Amino acid sequence: MLVLHDLNLAARYADHLVAVTDGRIAAEGAPADVLTPETIAAVFALNCDVIDDPRTGAPVILPRPPAAD
Repeated sequence: MLVLHDLNLAARYADHLVAVTDGRIAAEGAPADVLTPETIAAVFALNCDVIDDPRTGAPVILPRPPAAD
């Protein structure tokens, strides 16, 4: 078990993630299932795009600038 706040690092090396907000589990499962734009917005208040890493296939989180929302 490891606690990370670097979502891209977690996506690359973990096979199971648990996203927690306000002491509750918001999402849990494979990185591609947990790291969705909707979950990231709900848990971290971050608007982003999620793409697949061309080398590993892991999700890559790309924060959107405020003007792009």
